[in-house]
Amino acid sequence: MLMFFLASGTSNPSFGQTETTQSSQPTPKKQPTSLADNKVGDQFRLLFGEAGETSVASISLGKSEVSKVVLECADRVDADARAFLSTWSVKQNPTEPTKQPKPDHRSSKAAPLPSKSKEALAILVQSTATFQLARIINSAAQAEQMSVAQEFLAHPKFARTLALLIEPEAEDLAKMLRVARLLIVERSKIVERLPELAAAIAVVDDAPVVMQINENLAQGCGPLLTFDHFVANEKKMLFGLKNIAPELLIYMVDIAAPQNEMQWALRTYAGNRAVGELYDKIEYDFDHLEKGRPKKVSVAGWNLQNILRYGGVCADQAYFATTVGKSIGVPCVFTTATDGVLSHAWIGFVGKSGNRPMWIEVGRFGGYQSVEGFIRDPQTGNLISNTQMPMLLTYGMEPLSDRLSSAGLRIAASRLLRGSVDSKVEPKVTTPPSAETIEQVLALIHVAVEACLTDARSWEVVALAAKSGAMTTQQKQQWSADILTLCGDSYPEFAWRTISPMINSISDVEKRQEALDSALAIFNSRGDLAGQILLQQATLYKSQGNSVGAGRCYEMILNRYANDGPFAIVALQEASKLLAEKNDAIANVKLHERAFGIMEVPIEISPRFARQSNWYRSGVMLAEALRIVGRSNDALLIEQRMSDVMK
Repeated sequence: MLMFFLASGTSNPSFGQTETTQSSQPTPKKQPTSLADNKVGDQFRLLFGEAGETSVASISLGKSEVSKVVLECADRVDADARAFLSTWSVKQNPTEPTKQPKPDHRSSKAAPLPSKSKEALAILVQSTATFQLARIINSAAQAEQMSVAQEFLAHPKFARTLALLIEPEAEDLAKMLRVARLLIVERSKIVERLPELAAAIAVVDDAPVVMQINENLAQGCGPLLTFDHFVANEKKMLFGLKNIAPELLIYMVDIAAPQNEMQWALRTYAGNRAVGELYDKIEYDFDHLEKGRPKKVSVAGWNLQNILRYGGVCADQAYFATTVGKSIGVPCVFTTATDGVLSHAWIGFVGKSGNRPMWIEVGRFGGYQSVEGFIRDPQTGNLISNTQMPMLLTYGMEPLSDRLSSAGLRIAASRLLRGSVDSKVEPKVTTPPSAETIEQVLALIHVAVEACLTDARSWEVVALAAKSGAMTTQQKQQWSADILTLCGDSYPEFAWRTISPMINSISDVEKRQEALDSALAIFNSRGDLAGQILLQQATLYKSQGNSVGAGRCYEMILNRYANDGPFAIVALQEASKLLAEKNDAIANVKLHERAFGIMEVPIEISPRFARQSNWYRSGVMLAEALRIVGRSNDALLIEQRMSDVMK
């Protein structure tokens, strides 16, 4: 993880620290600058270390097989990680994270390290960067690997940025490399001047950037045109481009729009600091929502200009605001969620409070304030919690040295945890790690979260360690408690998603229930999260043959959180199954009648949308339950009521 924000020019807010590096010499399209350029060679050695330079240079000269270099680099990472740990000591148990103040109040100061530990950590960061870069080179066709190594040697800043950004277990490195090489060949000098921008586009545009906005499809213009848009308009970008972390830039360069619309957005809104207001600027198409009529913008021709002219629904509002925001240089996310009635979309973006950047959301109305939102990770394509965006912003304001340390420690911990390397030279968990290895992994993550508490990937390594089956119950309980304490209030969705697999892996049933009870106490005001916890508790009770305990969990969901999300329907279905096992059809009817009475009735919504609601779905289930006990007339009355609402 590299640099975050440092805006160019005095008008842009500063988000972090930078490091001074030298520019590479111009690179001809067909022949990259060689390592004979002393400045480039010195810089590569500075960023990757002498061992790293030797490894990549040996590939570039055809002296070493890349697969063997990857294995050597992996061993070097393991050795350097253990060397660092041998110099590091703390008063606490090194398998337990330091008790820090919560993120919103943290002063961003990592625990000081002895000089020997600092030196060992610097070496570890270099070796992890080399290991990641070797994995990238290994993804190329064998005939091209020498050329790839030469290209990276000639672009050291881009090489390190890309190496510390990739997620080899979650993305196709070969496709990413093709984009990276295209940028190097076609835009060599600019790639090394703006390595973070180039790296972000490489991991985002390895597949077409597309968005399905209800009935309409939006698609990006490809890596070169996207890159050129930002470079050509660098001075117009709201936060500048230099030294913006690629982890955040991926949420700016993932523009699903053709070049002419990006240009229109920039001409129309350049410098607009109130990106969120663009969401409300789009008139809502109530005829579509309430009467089911075709959207005016879809009939006219769906694009940014027509969305502004004809309006749309929440998805169109969020698409317009995020696309315009990205085009003018603002990291933005299109966020979606579902409550008990309807799906919804809104915008999240980087704004400014005084001289301090902050994460802002607009369009998150009413009950959606307490419902988990989801965004699509542009790098991996996975759905992730929108909580990770303010975490990323906080992470980016940590000192650069701490962010680099966090990245190196996290990669090294993951390497130790995953152990052996398979035939594709990709690390994976094969057999459960030893107790000693787990202690080393947790010790590395201990230091990583001290350096950068909000580096989400570090916490995910802890969750992976729990899944491996090698963590002790005490370790799981301690880390679960610490994650809840440190992240539970500020980043509740992320905290729950991180500890959930950890809790599930606790073999002692009573201790697992205790952990779930602790989580429920923290998240009881968040219906969506509390509902997930209660469903998990019910599953645990059922595994013990305790149907009464499971039934209580389902009842709590229906009584407290019936309108907080689709999980309430799952609780209703599971509770109904328990009653069916007892052949208690009368009690089943009462259950569904009570649920139907609790569910929020969708008002002034077209049938297409109303059928998504918990109320409608529970009504269908109630009518079926009534017919089973011979109350067909009552079932017809329920269906008539539902039909009246659907009109």
